[in-house]
Amino acid sequence: MKMVFMTYYVGMHRDVREILEECGITSFTHWDEVTGRLSCGEPREGTDVWPGYNTALQAVLREATAEKLDAAIRCYNAAQRGDERIDAFFLTVESTIRAADEFDTCGK
Repeated sequence: MKMVFMTYYVGMHRDVREILEECGITSFTHWDEVTGRLSCGEPREGTDVWPGYNTALQAVLREATAEKLDAAIRCYNAAQRGDERIDAFFLTVESTIRAADEFDTCGK
């Protein structure tokens, strides 16, 4: 399994949600307003000097879904101009515990 951690300009969230839907990704965690600087463009700090915000999203994915998302993000970024692109980091996940899992490991 893989975990993707993505950061992007908050105004791009609708585009990112469409990418997730196209890849069949329905479970994720999203942070609305985060500050910082992506790999391209100017900082977004929510101030008069550095206005605006970024946003962050993470999801745990099966390998095939991660590959599909990787390709979709690369395609999206290639079509964009300026600093409205997505930074995405794919990490290996060794174990997961999901709220939807049904199991009994406590001996009850």
